[in-house]
Amino acid sequence: MTSEPLPPPVIEWDHVTFAYGEAVAVEDVSLCIHAGELAAVLGPNGSGKSTLIRLALGLLRPTAGSVRLFGRDAEDFADWDRVGYMPQVVAGVWRDFPVTVAETVAHGAYRGIAPFAVFHRSKRPEVVEALEAVGMAGYTGRRLSELSVGQQQRVLLARALVRRPELIVLDEPAAGVDVSGEEQLYAVLRDLNRERNITIVLVSHDIGAMLREASTLACMNRTLVRHGPPHELTSEEIAMLYGVPVDVLVHDALHEHR
Repeated sequence: MTSEPLPPPVIEWDHVTFAYGEAVAVEDVSLCIHAGELAAVLGPNGSGKSTLIRLALGLLRPTAGSVRLFGRDAEDFADWDRVGYMPQVVAGVWRDFPVTVAETVAHGAYRGIAPFAVFHRSKRPEVVEALEAVGMAGYTGRRLSELSVGQQQRVLLARALVRRPELIVLDEPAAGVDVSGEEQLYAVLRDLNRERNITIVLVSHDIGAMLREASTLACMNRTLVRHGPPHELTSEEIAMLYGVPVDVLVHDALHEHR
């Protein structure tokens, strides 16, 4: 019996090393994310998770090895409509910035043709569609600063969605979000991945959430410690990753623990 072929690779790190001066952040990492996966990059603070993503997005150049995005060298990749990026929200960062929800999402559709065109695009179909996809269609005229951190995260996710990408990369998407906001965010991500077949890569240090949400898990601590299905990750491996004994209980939608 032959196994089904894997979907095409979306991001490939091939023996990648990167150093900030003398400090090695990522060392000899080989990893592949395939189309349709909901992949989590998990690890403690300072483990190289965000550096790995910056390398994938062409923001950093590897010290050694290579990175490919949709089969192209990440440094030469130009088809950015295929990629959406959602940065981590820092509480209070939008406090004095008078931008509305619709303007924020429209900014994701801006292609540099006219300097002020972004402020006239809030009613374009793709902006409305993106806000509907994240459950924020009723907030178009609200200022971003008036929203909770969880709502701000979903608006930034809509901004990442506005060009209808095939891949979305999220850096600590639930940081500073309460339990209700976190579940709403992950519900949206599950829908985007399962119903729209968007490949999603999450950078996180939240062990429980990633064990529950991800279809594949890459554990980083400068090097790649482990890559595979989340349910196969053992407490011993997590303890090795974080350097301390860890017990994890995952409470899933069926009210079961594993």
